[in-house]
Order: sequence, then C-alpha cells, then structure tokens
Amino acid sequence: TSQIGGHGSKKGQFNFPRGLVFNNNQLLYVVDAWNYRVQVFQHDNTFAFSFGIRGSGPGQFHLPDRIAIDYNNNVLVTDKDANCIHLFSHSGQFIQTINCHSPCAITVSSTGHLITGHAGDDNKIKAWSPAYQVIRQFGKNGNKQGEFDGISGVSMSSTGTIYVLEGGNKRLQVISNN
Repeated sequence: TSQIGGHGSKKGQFNFPRGLVFNNNQLLYVVDAWNYRVQVFQHDNTFAFSFGIRGSGPGQFHLPDRIAIDYNNNVLVTDKDANCIHLFSHSGQFIQTINCHSPCAITVSSTGHLITGHAGDDNKIKAWSPAYQVIRQFGKNGNKQGEFDGISGVSMSSTGTIYVLEGGNKRLQVISNN
C-alpha cells in the first residue's frame, strides 16, 4: 500500500480530490477541486504535471468535479457550477467548452459516445456523439424508474446498459439499451 500526496496546494497535494481516470498511456488524471486543477501522475505515482486555474474563462474552473478520457485521449472535466464540460488535450491544453446544465457525472462508452448525468432541476442522462452533440436524453426529477435525484455517477456497459448512481434516491438504477 502507498499514498500519493496529502492535504495542500503544492505539486502532488490535494484539496478535495473528486474524480480520477487513467488514459491509454497509463497516466493518472485526478481532479483537485478546491485547488481548481487537474493533477497528472505517471504509472509509478510520481507527479508529471497539472493544468487548470480558478476562473470563468475558457478552460478555467469554477469547481471541477468528474473526469473522463475520450477515444482521442482527450480529457473531459465536468464543471457543474459553471454549467459546462471542459475539453483538454492529454497534455492539458484547452480545446473547447461544451455547454450543458449542471453536469455531475461523466463516462465514455466503448463506442466513443459521451454519457453524462445532470443535477438540479435537470436530473437527466444525456448521450452525446463523439463530436459532442446531444443525440439522446431522458429522465426527470423524481423517484420512479427512469427518474433521478442526486445523480452522482454514470457508467455504460459494453452492451449499452447505463448504470446511474443516485444519492438522493439512494440507489443504482440500471437502464437497458432498449
């Protein structure tokens, strides 16, 4: 057992780490929410680099939260309070902002589609094309099947089944691809 970092704002230290993901080069990307950055670590757990600053401009974070890697090895970071997803290259260069309401969960399917969960009044799941256009959305606020409250995670199986974690409803919903 080992540990990376501790509390703080220096390289390799964290202040409210939120999401993490490996890219296809085995770099570990960690959202460091209250330091308003993403920190990147090599396969041997050594610090490689970080990117991001606090702000409201392109590629700047209001409150970064969840993270995913797309099929081009680009990094997607949700910023729920800024109502967007930031897209960066694998080296942390800002590419674009994807505007959407309160993204709070994110994953990339085996087919390259982005799947996102949205909080607040939206409480929806959205499927996006590999070009980041919404192609399907479903759900609303509630506690019945297909309704959501407090989405905190989303994943998709290789068969297209979507799994949605809900803090408000205290459940894991399983939504078939039919």
